[in-house]
Amino acid sequence: MRKVTIFLLAGLFIFMLGVYLSTLLTTHWVVVGTSLAIIGGFMMGGSSYFLPKIKK
Repeated sequence: MRKVTIFLLAGLFIFMLGVYLSTLLTTHWVVVGTSLAIIGGFMMGGSSYFLPKIKK
């Protein structure tokens, strides 16, 4: 569970960094920010897809 949480938080951080960088109006930063946001989104989605099921 700990690895999943770290992966989720790292993905969220990369996603938010990418969104922030894509607001800069230079074409270079828009490309970098968009690619970071996509990678962060994949990290968040992948980690939430593989969350362990809690057994009762």
